[in-house]
Amino acid sequence: MASAFSADAADTPYTENGSHVIGPYDAKGLPLGGFRLFPTLDLSVSSDDNIYRTQTGTKNDTYFTEDARVRLESQWSTHELNLFAGFATSQYSNFSSEDHTDWNVGGNGRLDIVRGADIIAGSSYSVLHESRTSPDQPGVARKPTEYALTLANAAIEYHPYHFGFSAGGAFARYQFDPTSLIGFPFILSNSDRDRDEYTVFGKASYEFSPGYALFVLAQYDDRQFDLSADRNGLHRDSNGTSIDAGLDILLGHLVKGQVFAGYLKQNYTAPLKDVTGFNYGVNLTWSPSPLWTFRLAGARTLRDTTINFASAEDQRTIAGGVDWEFMRNVTVQGDLGYSDSRFTGSPRDDQVMTGSLGVKYFMNSNMNAKFSYIYQHRNSSIALQDFTDNTFQLDLRLQL
Repeated sequence: MASAFSADAADTPYTENGSHVIGPYDAKGLPLGGFRLFPTLDLSVSSDDNIYRTQTGTKNDTYFTEDARVRLESQWSTHELNLFAGFATSQYSNFSSEDHTDWNVGGNGRLDIVRGADIIAGSSYSVLHESRTSPDQPGVARKPTEYALTLANAAIEYHPYHFGFSAGGAFARYQFDPTSLIGFPFILSNSDRDRDEYTVFGKASYEFSPGYALFVLAQYDDRQFDLSADRNGLHRDSNGTSIDAGLDILLGHLVKGQVFAGYLKQNYTAPLKDVTGFNYGVNLTWSPSPLWTFRLAGARTLRDTTINFASAEDQRTIAGGVDWEFMRNVTVQGDLGYSDSRFTGSPRDDQVMTGSLGVKYFMNSNMNAKFSYIYQHRNSSIALQDFTDNTFQLDLRLQL
């Protein structure tokens, strides 16, 4: 799924105990009683040489994007409440079919019960569009398919001394609009993709040394589709479990993140095949000096699909990045990524390489600019699904 509301790649500095530090070019926010308001506006222009992500007959275009967001954060000594909203709209110079607007609204918070125990919860509602790279997006789609995503989660956490325990659940609701097709007199219904996803989890951890905590995480999910059969007559409801063991790390500004490995299994109804095997995840940030920050991320993710005979898009990703403070107000950012998407039960296998290189210039705490080059290449086992894309982007951010 493509979302305009992904987290900013920039890392927030931390003190030795893990609390946030406001840097010279970070947004300061506007004080509003017991809250602080953080508004941002990103204005960008991009040149894309393959907007449809096709192997042949590529089309290039220039498009403009306005991305406005606002975040309201509590400044209380106990408890926490954060509210957010935003929209991102893009306009293409020559191919207006690619114009789209995404938006979201939501909030999250923490209720401190007693020392070491709290309840956290959050929810959001988003209207997004599906990327042209999605295997479930028909190649003859007149425009990217829109969908609505509702999310909610809650958990209780208890951390007495070196031990920690948490348990909770999450809910996700996907609702897809119909897709208009080029050269066809009908509109493709996506009601067979509408679904609810329920997840429950339990986690136990032990801090064996300051900044290091071992944990065991068990999860169960249940995926229920609105229709009993999809467009190919397949029953796509499923349920699954995963058990992972890993390490949480928080060593001030030096190293922070998480790494884990384990086993997962997702159960499907025949003729769809079950998905089983090794599970992993990593999300680490290492700052050996104030000038350098290295990032490593990866995961195995199962995504529902409507591709005939495929149980799921079994995606394994790994990505790395580096931020170099070339000058006090100039940062060079580079990223490389690789993903292998295997469609269990289908011969399709997509391998995608991504890369980007950017230079970010901070004028002051209220304004910065970034110039980026973004590369993407897909090699697919299915004919005519390969593509290469190059995008150049200039972005101006205004923030308070």
